Amino acid sequence: MRKMLVLFLVVGWVNLVFPQILIGVRTATDHSPFYVADKYGLYEKEGLKVEVRLVPSNTEIVEALKRRDFQMGVFPIPTAIAAISQGVPIKIVAMTGRGGDGILVLNESGIKTVKDLKDKRIATIRASILDIMLRYALEKEGLVPERDVKFLYFMKLGDMIGPLKTKQVEASSHTEPFLTEAELSGWGRILVYYDNYWKDHPCCVVVAHQDFINSQPQNLKKILKVHLESIRYVNKNKEDTARIICEYMKGFDPRIVLESLSPRRMKVDYQITPEEVLKMAELMKRYGMIEEIPPVEKMLDLSFLKELAQR
Repeated sequence: MRKMLVLFLVVGWVNLVFPQILIGVRTATDHSPFYVADKYGLYEKEGLKVEVRLVPSNTEIVEALKRRDFQMGVFPIPTAIAAISQGVPIKIVAMTGRGGDGILVLNESGIKTVKDLKDKRIATIRASILDIMLRYALEKEGLVPERDVKFLYFMKLGDMIGPLKTKQVEASSHTEPFLTEAELSGWGRILVYYDNYWKDHPCCVVVAHQDFINSQPQNLKKILKVHLESIRYVNKNKEDTARIICEYMKGFDPRIVLESLSPRRMKVDYQITPEEVLKMAELMKRYGMIEEIPPVEKMLDLSFLKELAQR
């Protein structure tokens, strides 16, 4: 019995050592600080063994975090809030991107304002940041979601381009660099960025598993230190960042990605406040995406960022 207990304790301890730290990220322009850190070996310079792993969907990152396969992840803030509300033991520890989302229409369409979307079909991804901000924008313009427009739900960003081009929908709630690509290609027009309704709204956040926070706080601090350095690099070296994004994301023109990184379109940032997290959670509850709003202390741990900012 004693041997079994010792074995259990040793196995449990080994699981919490995390000899290699896995960070799940998506193919998105505001995830570029992680591409930069990986490309230039910034984690290794801090003495860390980190793998930045590209994952096809937010759900897969959440599931990997639940299994403790990943120690950290990067995805839109609604994904983080929904996971936390369902009991997944993660916390938001930093921001990585703001804005960059908006409504795309055909260049030839007669749609000039958000109000013109009344009785139109709009493509979006259910319960995503694109869904939330679309509903918020419609409300701000006096339209009632579900009643005044028809939502058509898709699973992936790329899936919403074809239906717009073939006029199966009149608009699409979308993000960068897809918005800029459509605009510069000539077939699409950005009707509005959601920044018009919520200035610099939070988009993607960095989360950490509670086990990782508890067992390796110094390593988490080092990763966030690298994150801040990478964000500074991204904001000062847009051309190189665009090149790196294209290397990791595949299929995009560096010129389009460079334009999508313009501050008027999106921002790469690490700071986040409890107030904006609560506002997003309140919208999610209002739109039936979560049942209850988790306490702020259950959603956020900004102690590491505050310590780094004081240096």
